[in-house]
Amino acid sequence: MSDPKRVDLAEVSWAFGASETGKRERDEDYVACDEFGSVRVGVICDGMGGGQSGELASEIAARVFITGVRRIVGELGNSWPDDEARHEAYAEVIGHCHDSVGGISEVGDSGTTLTAVVATFDEGGSPSIDLVHIGDSRCYRVLDGRADLLTNDHSVTGDMVRAGYIQMHEIEETSGKNTLTKNIGDEGSSKADVSTISSEGGSFLLCCDGVWGPLHGVSGLWLTDSDFCSQEMAVGMVEKAIERGSSDNCSVLIVDLGP
Repeated sequence: MSDPKRVDLAEVSWAFGASETGKRERDEDYVACDEFGSVRVGVICDGMGGGQSGELASEIAARVFITGVRRIVGELGNSWPDDEARHEAYAEVIGHCHDSVGGISEVGDSGTTLTAVVATFDEGGSPSIDLVHIGDSRCYRVLDGRADLLTNDHSVTGDMVRAGYIQMHEIEETSGKNTLTKNIGDEGSSKADVSTISSEGGSFLLCCDGVWGPLHGVSGLWLTDSDFCSQEMAVGMVEKAIERGSSDNCSVLIVDLGP
């Protein structure tokens, strides 16, 4: 049974999520989404630091990010600025996430990944889709039964993949897979990757390394046979990751950006 305390879908109709503790003592992942006006936000965070610090870091970062986007929308209405100005606004929100996670250091070293989709719907048009990402949680676009990875892992093994030393499916068996090079709460308050992607259809799958690790094989990411945009799909992917031996918390957020 997915932990409802770690998944906040805000009763929206376009998102489906699940999170399981798995073999860990506590669930340090957090899944959240919200919508305001014509803007939809979905975010997944994978906390680190052990015990309460990881739990707090992931939840605080997710909530601060959503609150930050809500503030931007409130200040600008639904008339978002151009890409450059909008990306700068996200960078400011990420800075607030760093500050907020750094403020819980009294419970031990803490940090978290953060991967988010922000979609803005214009009347009668396709949505504008922004990705904001730091760490090694991932965002895939799922279209026609295929999952295409849209984010880069900020990790030792992610660097190895980009350098051509290993293949994507070899990460799970490679030393350094759990060593991040950037995360929310790190010493340098690292910048997130921010990009605007094409609205070519499909939906989006956000997941932590506890899911993509055992499910991303030679042929790509394993997907269930269920209707993709469904709670059954989210639960099924979490269950499959655990079945395949994931040693981490397992969390999935599916974001349907259809009309």
